[in-house]
Amino acid sequence: MNYARGSRAVECLNLDVSLRLRENNLLAGQLSSGIFRQRFSAAENLYQRNLTGHYGCVNALEFSNGGQFLASGGDDKRVLLWNIDQEVVTAQGRPEVMNETHTSNIFCLGFDTLNSHVFSGGNDDLVIQHDLATGKLLNYFSHEGPVYGLSVDRTSVHLFSVATESGEVLFYDLRLGNYEPLTVAKFRSPFNAVEFHPLNGNFLATANAKRGAMLWDLRQHKHPLCQYNYITESPSCMSVRFNCSGSLLLTLHRRLPPILFSPSSPEPVGTFYHDEYFNSCTMKSCSFAGPQDEMVVSGSDNFNMFIWRLDGVDLDAKNQWIDTPPVILTGHRSVVNQVRFNRQRCLLASSGVEKVIKLWSPFAQHGWEGSLMSPSSKPYCSRTLHNSTTDHVIQDFSSCDTDEDQVMLAFFDTLVQRELESWNTNGNHTNNDSSSSSTSSERSEELGSSLSPASEEEPPEHEDVTPNVSELSWQTHPNRIFYLIAKKRRALLQMAVKGTGGQQRSVDQLLARLNGEQKQAATHARISDWLDETHRLFGDEELPTTSAEAAARRSFDQLSRSPLQAIPQHTPEALHINYAQITRKRKLLRLHLDSRKRRRNAERNRPSDDSIEEEFESNDTDEAEEEEEEEEAGDASSTDASTDAASDDDSTSTTSMTSMEAQLSETHSSSSSCPMLVAIETNNNNQLASNNNHKAAAGAAEPVAAMDICNTESSSASTTSSSSSLQNEN
Repeated sequence: MNYARGSRAVECLNLDVSLRLRENNLLAGQLSSGIFRQRFSAAENLYQRNLTGHYGCVNALEFSNGGQFLASGGDDKRVLLWNIDQEVVTAQGRPEVMNETHTSNIFCLGFDTLNSHVFSGGNDDLVIQHDLATGKLLNYFSHEGPVYGLSVDRTSVHLFSVATESGEVLFYDLRLGNYEPLTVAKFRSPFNAVEFHPLNGNFLATANAKRGAMLWDLRQHKHPLCQYNYITESPSCMSVRFNCSGSLLLTLHRRLPPILFSPSSPEPVGTFYHDEYFNSCTMKSCSFAGPQDEMVVSGSDNFNMFIWRLDGVDLDAKNQWIDTPPVILTGHRSVVNQVRFNRQRCLLASSGVEKVIKLWSPFAQHGWEGSLMSPSSKPYCSRTLHNSTTDHVIQDFSSCDTDEDQVMLAFFDTLVQRELESWNTNGNHTNNDSSSSSTSSERSEELGSSLSPASEEEPPEHEDVTPNVSELSWQTHPNRIFYLIAKKRRALLQMAVKGTGGQQRSVDQLLARLNGEQKQAATHARISDWLDETHRLFGDEELPTTSAEAAARRSFDQLSRSPLQAIPQHTPEALHINYAQITRKRKLLRLHLDSRKRRRNAERNRPSDDSIEEEFESNDTDEAEEEEEEEEAGDASSTDASTDAASDDDSTSTTSMTSMEAQLSETHSSSSSCPMLVAIETNNNNQLASNNNHKAAAGAAEPVAAMDICNTESSSASTTSSSSSLQNEN
């Protein structure tokens, strides 16, 4: 039977569908342009509140039909029932506890359509049916392995299905009592999730650890009705979820962001992407959200929640790349596993490694924290990460402690870091898929042997490591998990591109764009901290502006360079300045060499020493210095301006030059006791070299157009010193 034809036939006959259509029409007519959708569409953040009552990790969440109740279960083996209307307005934290407890961790929950029963499945191979009014045990169903997924048919009060670690998908009808259930599928690999179609109970969507996402028809279940896009690099699917009308299916694969499908097509509608999103270490879920299912929500291993909007997505197209910026919700202090949306109360619920459940709302209420229009000032968890953990995690719930468990946080901190460090695209990995996708304490013990204390050395680089993400750039990331995700960005991006189906995209172009955006955003967000660290390393010197320049500056300071040695790399603006400095140094050196040559030629033809001494004594020192400054100010500009030749007596030129040399030699000998004269000496000597050069060439000197004497840099000091020493030798 054709899927689309069957859905339309059932839609016309099902009373539940008619009621839902009326509800949706009412919602569309009164609220589509009203407060619910408006606030969600404009939200950059959400208000949040914690529900405290569990003694361990919270692995399962489920809202009742109508949204009045929230059921939760976790490592403490208990099923708690929360009255949402009371918890929204009060902070009492007094949920009802179901009488019957499991003997191990709880993984999945489900309400029947009348809200009379709640089902729970867990690591003890059992599904327990609880009476919602009294909390008593009604029935239990045993299996050959742990129960990972559970779904109740929304069109019937008697039907539910389970997914087991033993590779079975089983279908139960409560009207038949205790009997052998119908085996819909049986594989060697575990099934992680199962979901009934919301309008037609004949169709099931499943998530398998090796076979990915599939759609089944209960009437013809020998083979799957549809095998959704199989991703060779990441076949493990951990969650499937229909929207309220069953027109869209959301899947979540390990190490991949959510992928959107039309249930009748194996090709994806689109893949959602964000460079900070990562899921691998625990069993996670995804969900639609919003009054009209216009959003997609999933938790991440970096402790954040991501909300992508469907605005602008063509639901009739295929293989779209959806990388519009999501809303990032912060507040969790460890890995976020489960997310569910309450359409009637307009609430999100999330849970994970922590003992708390978080409620999220677009409305400000008493006792709630956060904002709607202002994103979090710190889009990450600010607590310090643990880098090591014990080999085994043993949880003791006898103390009924609801405080934060630092041992469990340390275990999963280390688990996420080891997962990122050891994984590469060649398939080499220290942990297997099944062992790294659960929050149970038993599986934690299995993982404990592979979690040795953190090594101080970086793992060897692989081809899948993102370029330009080195230890020099770790300061631009909030913590080590963000940094390791950035190092694996190329590999994660390649897998996400393959998840879109046959569409060919340039990974290098996407990566270059993402690296540029991420680098700019991260650098501007945390530039002050980075500059503080740089200032500590380099003191009051000119601060570098890039990590590459910082490394070059560090090595540059360790070497003793000559004045004309090569200058390390700088930014483009600094390179322009350095080029001008090098040009000026070359001009000064050329002038110095020319002046030496001219002096030697002049010394061969100059008068005797006696006449020079007599002439030197006859000149007044103060008047000579004033004449020097006037002549030097005019003659120094002759390096860039055209020179007008004027004739003068050779003996006068030689006498003036010798007189100035004697004065400068005398000044240089006493400059150590007067620091203020150093700069004057430098300028005078350079100007003298330029003056002598042009006087010797023309035979006489005459004032020319003035040039800015500030062009002479402090780097000419070495040239001046060498010039003075040569004068002394002569």
